[in-house]
Amino acid sequence: MYRWILFIHIASVLGLLLVHPVTIAFHLKEERVDVRIRELLEVSEAASALRWIFFGLVVVSGVVLGFLGSWWGSIWIWAALVIFGLIALVMNRYGGRTIDQIADTKDDAQMERLLARFNPWILAVTGTGGLLVVLYLMMFKPSF
Repeated sequence: MYRWILFIHIASVLGLLLVHPVTIAFHLKEERVDVRIRELLEVSEAASALRWIFFGLVVVSGVVLGFLGSWWGSIWIWAALVIFGLIALVMNRYGGRTIDQIADTKDDAQMERLLARFNPWILAVTGTGGLLVVLYLMMFKPSF
């Protein structure tokens, strides 16, 4: 059973990465044609429900693995959860909210200001770096 839950956990992370809008964010940063910007935002919004499904599967399968492996007494699992939570917070606050503001604006000058301030590298580095640290914790289970 542990291996199947682990499979679901890893597959859910892969699914989350496949539907994640960081790639769109890089295109959005460079795009200046209003119609194309709106299309990119529509693609991002269309994948939103699927992202939340994968996010939920990652969390639920991770919690189940914590119980099946009796890991809750280990520091590494708590560190991984905190890091995963911080990744989600940065992604939502900086990525999701900024993209929502861009999508909601009807003023081209305001959209230009929002796009000029938007830095998709923050999302890419936070997500990639954070997930690599979580992967390290999961694989090597350091005791600190």
